[in-house]
Amino acid sequence: MFFNKFIKLNLRLSISKLSILLVLFLTFSQSTLAKKFYVCSAYLSGPFVTDENDRLGLLYTFTDFLNKKAQNKYSFEVLVLPRSRLLLELKLTDHCIVPFVSYKWFDTSKQLYYWSQPLLNDANIILSSQDKKLESIAKERVAGMSTSQVIGFFDDQIDALIKDNTVSAFNSLSLENSVGMVARKRIDFIVSGEIPVQYLIHKHQIQDKVYLSKNTTTTFERSVLLPKSNPQLIEFVEQQIGVLKSSSEWQQALAQFEINDNG
Repeated sequence: MFFNKFIKLNLRLSISKLSILLVLFLTFSQSTLAKKFYVCSAYLSGPFVTDENDRLGLLYTFTDFLNKKAQNKYSFEVLVLPRSRLLLELKLTDHCIVPFVSYKWFDTSKQLYYWSQPLLNDANIILSSQDKKLESIAKERVAGMSTSQVIGFFDDQIDALIKDNTVSAFNSLSLENSVGMVARKRIDFIVSGEIPVQYLIHKHQIQDKVYLSKNTTTTFERSVLLPKSNPQLIEFVEQQIGVLKSSSEWQQALAQFEINDNG
């Protein structure tokens, strides 16, 4: 009788200890499990993505820096996807952050998302051929000319010129294709961000075939789009952007792509 009670007591104590250990394990696991976020981007070319397989480009420099500083609190993974898919992800989830973009393209009122301090400052410029140099896209200057816009990436000023039949336009699958069309004189001009256009000019060594305007059509900041629902994430990313911009790896990346950021 006494032996049976002793066995039952030991069994209850063992179960109780196991329960406590399980609770402690689960608590520890939840506290140490990194919260995963995707660093989403629709960019298909440099300097943001120069090699997707080898993880090269500013997008990966930014992501790797966040992971290094997160210390297992957060985990960031690059996700390159079409703009239409990107917009859907933003609508359906709050696990996506988008670097190197402007509020002008996603959220003109700045009400839908949180917009970080700028990673880079950029401007839209006009890329034309050397024998048809353009410094303006005024109607009287570009009437009858042709241009190209990357599917999913549209410029309001160019849209207006297309709608009133001032210029004709071809859709393109990438900015790289559009730049090539200008170099081969298949179209007269494009309007796009100076940073990616400069990268593509140097990549393809077409400085003698194209002309980059000195005038800009608009200026903008390339910031990080963040979900408003996560203030802790916002605080972390904002803090790390400041650290990143003064870091040696960031300065080396900018120098590699010959980016002179005055911000």
